[in-house]
Amino acid sequence: MSSANSFPESMINIIGEQVAKELQQMRKIEAQLAEARKRHQFLSELNTFLKKDWPQHILALLNKESQTIKTIDADNQALKETLDSIRSSAVEKVAVLQRRFPAFLDEACKAGNLPLDRESRDPQYTFAKGFFTLLIDYQKGRARLSDYEGRLHEFPSDIGAVVEHVQSEYKRVFGKIFDGQKFLKKLRTHYLAIIKKEGLADGSELPIRRITTRLGKNEKGFRTDEFIVQLSRLVAEGPVEIDNRRVDLQQTKDSQQGIYLHGLAGRGYIGYIMFKEVK
Repeated sequence: MSSANSFPESMINIIGEQVAKELQQMRKIEAQLAEARKRHQFLSELNTFLKKDWPQHILALLNKESQTIKTIDADNQALKETLDSIRSSAVEKVAVLQRRFPAFLDEACKAGNLPLDRESRDPQYTFAKGFFTLLIDYQKGRARLSDYEGRLHEFPSDIGAVVEHVQSEYKRVFGKIFDGQKFLKKLRTHYLAIIKKEGLADGSELPIRRITTRLGKNEKGFRTDEFIVQLSRLVAEGPVEIDNRRVDLQQTKDSQQGIYLHGLAGRGYIGYIMFKEVK
């Protein structure tokens, strides 16, 4: 196209300048939207914790979102004063909570039908015959929940949060229907697959963690702590025989390689599994 038919430079410049202005405006609005989203997320979480009466969560959130609170302070004096009041009230509630934590927890566990072990001693509590351990750090206002296989959750140590986490984990680990025959067959199948791959004879000793590792790779959603409970029930309830062979579990002193069965005091750590021929 010849220069005679080109659009005038002035038109192009005006539109080009407007494109740049619109881009600048768009970026400004996007930044404002991002800030609004952060404020909304913060206030939504705060609202939830207020309704649940979780002062430790409230203080943790207020400390974490100090920068977001500064942007709110600049825009809304009434909200700033409310947030200050919330912080003061939360500090007072936390002082009471920490002073009476053992009594509050005991009461909440009874109300929630949670299996808090009688042997529990503040600041360390156990549930379900020692399967779950709750450790309270009063200085940090944190709770750590773990089980035989390690840490599960760490969170601000409000009683309601403790109850929610323990109930959820208890249901996950202990709430599944146990089918002994099906579980034994699964054990046998994975045992046979491993010894075949390694050229071992049926009846050979295998580290129990070899079974759990294989299950972890082949079974969606597999969790070792759930496996431990299922294996514990198999030992306690049976059946223990399949294909004319009896499952046999051998102990180990190596707590890292072994697994600790639940509710079977005195058995120690199980390190190896084999299927002995029934004669």
